[in-house]
This record gives sequence, structure tokens and C-alpha cells, in this order.
Amino acid sequence: MDLTQVFISVSLIIIALAIAACTFYLISLIKEIKNAVSKVTSILDDTHQITGSIAKPVSSFSDFLMGFKNGFKLFNTFFENKKD
Repeated sequence: MDLTQVFISVSLIIIALAIAACTFYLISLIKEIKNAVSKVTSILDDTHQITGSIAKPVSSFSDFLMGFKNGFKLFNTFFENKKD
């Protein structure tokens, strides 16, 4: 074999190994990203449940206060009409 052929063969083997190493790294990186996304998804689901459980009582309390306010308006208008 000629020296040029040996040099080209060794170069191609080194390039092929580098491409294989990069491919392996990218595959492992994609797996890690997939795991991270699944964890973030579960965290977002938990956050949605927590905010939903907080929003329901706050909304109920707000409705209660609005009813209380409307009741006072009704009594005020009733007593204002009685004074006349």
C-alpha cells in the first residue's frame, strides 16, 4: 500500500469514530432532555392542581362577600324607603 492510501484510511477511520462518538453523545443528550421534559410536565400538572385547589375557595369566598354586600344594599334601600 502506498503511504497516501494508509493516511487516507487512517483519517477515514478517525472521522468515522468521531462521528460515532458525536452520535452517541447526541442520543444520550436527547434522552436526558426527554426525562427533563417529563419531569417539567409533572411539575406543571401538580402546579395546575395546586392553583385550582386554591382558586376554588377564593372564588367561593369572593361570591360570599358579594352576596353579603348585596344583602346590605337590600337592607339599606329597605330602611331608606321606610324613613320616608
